[in-house]
Amino acid sequence: MASPLELFRKKQKVLMVPLTILALFAFIVMDQLTPAQFPPIAGMLFFGFVFWYLGRDRGKGTQFAVVGIIIGFFVGYLYIPKVGAETVVTSTAGDIDMRQYQEMVQNRQIANQFIMRSYMASLTEEEQQRPQPPRGAMFGFGREMEDDIILEYLFRKEAEKMNLIVSDDAVSNYISRYTNNKLSRKAFQETCQQLGKTEGQIYDIFRDQLQARLAFQMLRPEVSLTPDQYWNFYKKFNVREELELVALPVKDFEGEVPAPSDAEKKAFFETYKTVFPGEKGPGSPGLRQPQKVQVEYLMADYVDTEKQVPPITDKEIAAFYEDNKERLYKNNPIPDLPAGSTVPTAPELPAPSGPKTEKPTEAAKPGAGENPAEKPAATPAKTETPAKPETPAKPETPAKPKADTKPEPESKPEPKTEKKEESSALAAESITFVSLLDEKPADTPVVAPKPGAETAGAKPETTTTAPPPLEPYRPLNDDLKSEIRDQLLRERTLDLMKDKISEAVLFMNELSDKITNPEEGATVPTPEEATKALKEYAAKHQLIYNITPMMSAQEMSESEKYPLGTAKEPTINQFAAQPRTAIEQLFETPVNLTYIPYEAEDSFSSGLLCYWKIKHVDATIPEFDDPEIDQQITEQLKLEKARPLAQKRGEELKKLISGDKEMAAAIEGQTITGKKDGTELSTTTTESFSWMRTSTANASNPFSMPRPELSSISAVEGAGNEFMEQVFDNLDEGEVGVVMNADKSICYVVKVINRIPSTPGGLTAMYQEFLKEDMFFFFSPYLPMAQMEQQQTNYEWSQELEAKYQVEKFFEQVEGPEVVAQ
Repeated sequence: MASPLELFRKKQKVLMVPLTILALFAFIVMDQLTPAQFPPIAGMLFFGFVFWYLGRDRGKGTQFAVVGIIIGFFVGYLYIPKVGAETVVTSTAGDIDMRQYQEMVQNRQIANQFIMRSYMASLTEEEQQRPQPPRGAMFGFGREMEDDIILEYLFRKEAEKMNLIVSDDAVSNYISRYTNNKLSRKAFQETCQQLGKTEGQIYDIFRDQLQARLAFQMLRPEVSLTPDQYWNFYKKFNVREELELVALPVKDFEGEVPAPSDAEKKAFFETYKTVFPGEKGPGSPGLRQPQKVQVEYLMADYVDTEKQVPPITDKEIAAFYEDNKERLYKNNPIPDLPAGSTVPTAPELPAPSGPKTEKPTEAAKPGAGENPAEKPAATPAKTETPAKPETPAKPETPAKPKADTKPEPESKPEPKTEKKEESSALAAESITFVSLLDEKPADTPVVAPKPGAETAGAKPETTTTAPPPLEPYRPLNDDLKSEIRDQLLRERTLDLMKDKISEAVLFMNELSDKITNPEEGATVPTPEEATKALKEYAAKHQLIYNITPMMSAQEMSESEKYPLGTAKEPTINQFAAQPRTAIEQLFETPVNLTYIPYEAEDSFSSGLLCYWKIKHVDATIPEFDDPEIDQQITEQLKLEKARPLAQKRGEELKKLISGDKEMAAAIEGQTITGKKDGTELSTTTTESFSWMRTSTANASNPFSMPRPELSSISAVEGAGNEFMEQVFDNLDEGEVGVVMNADKSICYVVKVINRIPSTPGGLTAMYQEFLKEDMFFFFSPYLPMAQMEQQQTNYEWSQELEAKYQVEKFFEQVEGPEVVAQ
C-alpha cells in the first residue's frame, strides 16, 4: 500500500500537467488579448480547471472541465460591461461608454495614420523629400476630439436610417484617389502590418469613417446667399470711417473687486471646468485646458545662411549678364516698331469734318498772306492725281469758297492727300489715322521742300528728327553689377537653405523610422537620444536647433519667439490650394502621431524649417486643487466682476461727450476710474478703416484666393466683430457709444467723426458700383466670406443635431489623468 507521501507526489505530478499548460497559455495567449477579451477567457480557464479537479477523482475530469469552460465563458462575458464601461455620452440615438469612446478614438487615429503612411509609401524617393499631405483625406469634422467623435456616432446613426452602405469598392477607390493610384499591394500590406491591423480591419475602420462623412455631406444645409447679403459684404469692405476714442482697461477696475471666496471659486470651477476659454463667446470664461504640443525644429535662417554663400565675383556677374541680357536687360520699349521709323506723336490736325464746315472764309483771314507760300506745296499733290478735282465736288459750295478751303490743310501733313486717293471710301477720321500710321520716311521730302525763308514758321513740322537710337542693352555699369550681385546672392542663399532643409528632412525621416518603426531586435532611441542627435546635426550643418515648451495653438500663433505660429508648408505648385499651416499640421493630426517630420517656410522670419512634435497632450479637464487652476479662477472671477464697472464708467463719460462738445474738451481732467488719484484720460484719433479687408500677409501662393479678415485699428487693441458691428451699424456720424474689444479686456468710448459715404446719395452711388462688381470672380474676397458663412452654418447645424438627439456628456466624471503621447 502506498504511503501518504507517495500519494501526495502522484497528485502533485497530476496537478503539474494542467498548471504547466495554464502557464504556457498565460504567457503565449493572454499576452495578446485585449482587455475586453480577457474576462471570458479568464472565466473559461478558472472554471474549467476547478470543474476538472472536481471530476478527476470520479474519472470524469474531461466532461466536468467542458462544463466548467462553458460556465466560465458566460460568467466572464457578463462581467465585460463592468470593465471600463462607464457611460460618457447619453442620447436618444444610444449611449456611448468609455470603452466604446476609446475604441472610436483609436479607429479614427488608425484611419488617419493609415492615410499618412500609405500616402508616403505611394511617393517616389524624390517626392518624399518635399511631400504635400493629401488635403481633405484626413477624417474629422473640425471640432474637439470629444465633440468630433460624438458627431461621427450621430452621423453613422443617420446613415443607418438612410440605408447608406459603403462597399469595399468605395473604400478601395477612396484609398486609390488620395494616393493617386500609386499605392502598391505590397506597400498596402506593409502599412497594415505597421499599424498592427489586418486588411479586413482597415477596411472596416474606413467603412465606418466614410459612412459618417457621406451622411454629413448629404445632410448638411447648403448656404444660398441673397443679393442683400452680398451687398452687406460689399459695404464691409468699402464703407470707411474714423473714430475718436478713449480707452478704459478693465484691469484698472479690479482693485474695486474683493477677492473671491472659496465657495465662489468652487461654484465657478464646476460651471466652467468643461468649457474652453472663449467657447461661449469672445472673452467668455473657461477652465478646460486646450490641446498642447511640444515641438523640436531645425531652421535655416536667411541672414545666417547668406553669410555661408561664397562672394559673387565679377566674372560670375559678367557671365550672368551675357546669359540673360536678351531676356532681362534689353532696351526695346516698342519692340514692334519698324527700323528707321519715328515714334508717332499726337497729330496736330483740325477736326475731321473741317472740309464740310460752313465757315471756310474765317480760316483764311488770319493767314491770307501765307496762302501763296502754301500753294506751291499743294499743287504737286494735284498734278500727281487727276482724280483730285472729284473730291471737292461733294460739298455744295461756290467756286470762291473752294479756293478758301485750300489753306485748311496748311496744318495737315501733305501725305494725307495722297492717302485720300488710295482709299476714298474711308471717312475723314480713318484717312487721318491711316496716313499717320503708314507714314514712310520716303514721303517726308514731299512735305519738306524749302522754298526759302518763308518756311521758317513751318520748320518744326517738316524737320522732325528721330531721337538718338537706344543702346540695345543696359550697360553693365556699377549699378547693374550691384543689382546682379544682389540677385545672385539671394538666389544662392535660398538654394542653399532649401538644400540644407531637404537634407535635414531626410535625416529626421531616418531617425523617425528608428523611433516609430524600428527593425526587429533594434534598440529604439529615447527622446533624449533623439534630441541629442538633432542638436549634433544642427551644429554640424550650421542650422538653428530649438525646442518649444508645451504650447496651445493660440499661444503658438501669438508667440514672437517661435516662428511656427506663422509658418506654412512650402508650395511647389503655385496653382495648388492654400498651403496648410504648421499649427494645422501639429494640432489636427492624431495625438499619438509624434516624431513625424514636416517642412515649412516662414516669410516673417525669412526661414525654412523642418519640425516634428515630440509630445501631444489632448484637451483635459483640470483639477480644482491645481495651484495654476486656482490662479486662473481668481483672475477670471475678478475680470468678470470688473467689466460692469468699466462699462458703467464708459456710460458716464458718454453723457459728458454727447452733443456738439469736442471729446478732448469734454473729458478734460477726467480719470479712467473716476477717482482723483487715477490715470488721466486722453483721446486718440484712428486712421480711416473699413470693417473688413483682404490680407496677403504670409501668402506664399500668389494664386490663392485673398483671405478676408477684420481690419486692424492702430488705436484699438483687438477690435472684434462686435466692435465693428457697433461702430458701423449702430452709430451714425457724430454719435458716441460704449464698445468692448474682442476679449472684453478694454472698454472704449468712441465717437464717429467721419464716415464715407455718410449721405443717402453717397450710399446710392456705392450701390451702383456694387451692381457692376463681379462677386464670383476667383480672386474676389466675397467668396471666402460665403465659405465662412457655410462653416458657421455647419457649426450651428451640428449643435442642433446634438440637441435633436438630446446629447449629454459625462466625460469629467470618468476622465482620468491627462494622456500624453510621446
